Amino acid sequence: MENRRLLNYFILGLIFTLSTSFSPSNYPKVPDSPVRLFYIQRSANTNTIVYDANLLPNGDFDKENPVSVYWLRYQEQGQKKELTWIQSFLAYGISSKETNRENDFEAWLVSYKKKKLRIAFDKHKKPFAQLEINHKQAKLDHVFVKTEGSNLRPKVLYVEVFGKDLSTGDDIYEKIKP
Repeated sequence: MENRRLLNYFILGLIFTLSTSFSPSNYPKVPDSPVRLFYIQRSANTNTIVYDANLLPNGDFDKENPVSVYWLRYQEQGQKKELTWIQSFLAYGISSKETNRENDFEAWLVSYKKKKLRIAFDKHKKPFAQLEINHKQAKLDHVFVKTEGSNLRPKVLYVEVFGKDLSTGDDIYEKIKP
């Protein structure tokens, strides 16, 4: 069990890589989008992984690939860049399966299957990602991961999860320490 736990921490660290030189307060603002689900920022650098809804022309989710994942490369010129194969399949990619409700999916990061997301539309037909944050159902906004160490064996110090409580609309936050 301990080895499995260490492996999970290692994978999380691999996903979100190293360093300690950045903090969320000095990151570029990720532009809003009508298809934005959430994004992940890491302490390694200001490059950001973005998760957008992948919609068909009729406005429904693409059932084969409901989430589009890509980088905003702020360390370069802020351009959009696709994930590499390794990043998609071992780190930042997302897997999903359709639920028994129309335009509703269960999803998870390929590197962390334990925490499930719900991908659906809100009452205004805007796509969103639902996640349990601090024991409440919430609309996920973004995640920040603080790591230290090298690229090969970074240590996850904590993960901060930010969203809006689905019942009240209030901001909700959870800090997770491995």
